[in-house]
Amino acid sequence: MPSENINVTAVVVTYNRLDFLKEIINAIRNQTKKTNNIIVVDNSSTDGTSEWLVEQQDIIIIRQDNVGSSGGQFTGIKAAYDKGGEWIWTMDDDVVPDLKCLELLLEKDDMNLVRVPLRHKPDGEPFLNDVIHYNLSNPLKKFWQGIITENHLKDKFVTVEGITFEGPLFHRSVVERIGLPEKKFFIFADDTEYFLRVKKFNIKIELCRDARLDRKLEVSPLNKIQPSKKFYFVRNLIAVNVLHGSLSVRLIRPFIILFLWIFRARSFSDLKYIFKGFIKGYFYKSGN
Repeated sequence: MPSENINVTAVVVTYNRLDFLKEIINAIRNQTKKTNNIIVVDNSSTDGTSEWLVEQQDIIIIRQDNVGSSGGQFTGIKAAYDKGGEWIWTMDDDVVPDLKCLELLLEKDDMNLVRVPLRHKPDGEPFLNDVIHYNLSNPLKKFWQGIITENHLKDKFVTVEGITFEGPLFHRSVVERIGLPEKKFFIFADDTEYFLRVKKFNIKIELCRDARLDRKLEVSPLNKIQPSKKFYFVRNLIAVNVLHGSLSVRLIRPFIILFLWIFRARSFSDLKYIFKGFIKGYFYKSGN
């Protein structure tokens, strides 16, 4: 059982999902281990979210332009850190933590450990999506080297490298050492890039099997992504490899990614955003 003295700030990023937001806030409020603060970053919602938030007495509200999930995480994590939060627990608005989720995440008291819950799909089955290992040395092999399987879940704690901003809990010292997310990413791979930095500082990441987080939405297939969003997928994936890969990865893999996405293109609009994403990703400069 975690100490009652542990200070936790929950961060939720939202945009036009008021019903989902109410559900996640209710789940955070009712955790068996209470949070000290709840910060909601509203990316300029237009569905009544702002009006509902001002009626809440226990929420710190930050309203900003819609700078995407990455811009929301940047703002929320920075605010939690600036307000003195000891532990930062962050997520988007389309997930719901089980009521014992935070308590179980805090089972291990280690500042050099990022812990994340096991996510579940809307049908209740485990969402096997977290990455065991990234390949950033050989451009001719896959970037994602191993995704968790049911077999991994025989263990209560699973060491991973790749997780998302869907429920990770980390100590403020992590922010002190590696900084904040790349807010320019807008959507996609901002979490990949952030936790690759975590790995470089030898901070361990563990998936906690018994800490449960339910996803409200299914993952959209790549062929159903809007053309404009394909820009972010291409740019950000290439940027991650340029920022963190070996020399051969930086020089070769962006072109492999480009050709794979050209093959997936279904329209001239697709191609336009894919080529734009390639150029912006290849010459991406880190910094906010």
